[in-house]
Amino acid sequence: MNGNLLKLSGVATLTALAVLASATMSAASTTTGTMTTTGTMTSTTASTGAAGWRGTVVSMPEDPVLSMDQVKEFLEPLGVYVPEARHGVDAYQVVYRTVDVHGRATTASALVALPRTDDRRLRPAVWLHGTQSYRHGAPSVGECCDRAAAVLFASLGYAATAPDYLGLGAGPGTHPYFHAETAVSASVDALRATRHFAARYGRTVAGPVAVAGFSQGANNSFLLARALQRGADRNFTLGALAPISGAYHLFDVEWPAAIGGDVDPKAATYYLAYLTVAWNRIYHLYRDESEVFVDPYAGHVATLFDGEHTIEESMAGLPAKPAELLQPEYSDLLLHPTGQLRLAARANDDACLGWKPAVPVRMYAAHGDPEAVYANSERCRRELRGADVTLTDVGDVDHITSLVLSVPQVATWFAELNQPRPAK
Repeated sequence: MNGNLLKLSGVATLTALAVLASATMSAASTTTGTMTTTGTMTSTTASTGAAGWRGTVVSMPEDPVLSMDQVKEFLEPLGVYVPEARHGVDAYQVVYRTVDVHGRATTASALVALPRTDDRRLRPAVWLHGTQSYRHGAPSVGECCDRAAAVLFASLGYAATAPDYLGLGAGPGTHPYFHAETAVSASVDALRATRHFAARYGRTVAGPVAVAGFSQGANNSFLLARALQRGADRNFTLGALAPISGAYHLFDVEWPAAIGGDVDPKAATYYLAYLTVAWNRIYHLYRDESEVFVDPYAGHVATLFDGEHTIEESMAGLPAKPAELLQPEYSDLLLHPTGQLRLAARANDDACLGWKPAVPVRMYAAHGDPEAVYANSERCRRELRGADVTLTDVGDVDHITSLVLSVPQVATWFAELNQPRPAK
């Protein structure tokens, strides 16, 4: 796998942070035998509605501890440390109750990182990870990468939540990739779980939520922010939004660029295959893979996205470019969607549409990004007209470098937002 392919996803987010993740969360990636079970949902509990059971904690591991010196030692050499990261961090894998794509009760997991401070009241921050198809690479169970952002935000004094999303981490089933409704529900319920979990230690998670994310997580950060602004949970309001390098307009910008060769071909093949398989599970786009994929790949693609294949393994099972995987008719359909694909696109490809953020939005992207093309961010900024939105171009760099250059800027801003206000 070449360097570009390692930049595909949240699991590749800050690959060098594997050492940090191993130190902070070695206990979280052990078997469920280390977990403390707090009970299972009953039909009586479920019938009480979201306030009664969604976001309640099912299990958690014994807590590993990261000292303040370790935070600096691990983050500073990687370029993501900021001077405001003053606190040590306790990090946990939390399994919580949520709903699946059909609205049925299920569970999901998240990384929850709390600062080692005496503060009893903590402001919430959320980190939403990028594309991930390997369940064991999600923030709460993998040995790299998105954990670093959660640890960084917690070291600023936030109660940081990094949802794994459905079907990743300790959650059952497969991941509904780019499914807007469950991206929101799993993230809101993860915030609820963080609040419930922190309360066990006598700490209150309250105040406006600082939301950030990368790649797929950048799209999800817009979706979550919109939901919070519209009152998804009475305990949380939207405080700030900082998306990094998202593909905010799949069918108008990203897929034409992918099929036209402006996206790294191998990455484009992976993304298009993943979305097609994931949406077929929800929207029934085809009956047989031969309708969308060519031989010899047809009949084998869905298996590559079962949650048990690493990104490297999935990539090895796919050809070098979209034209070698997709049926010509399906390529045309991606450019001009009709039928079920059009319905799916309208339901899930609207992160920047139809709302005006009431809080500051600080977008980051790279004009040299060969995966989430820069035109996505430019168009998104235009769509959010009238809002307090800025877009910072971090340069002629690749996808993962755009993250590395942006995270410290996001952290510095979040640190400013979390400063105590002077008494009047």
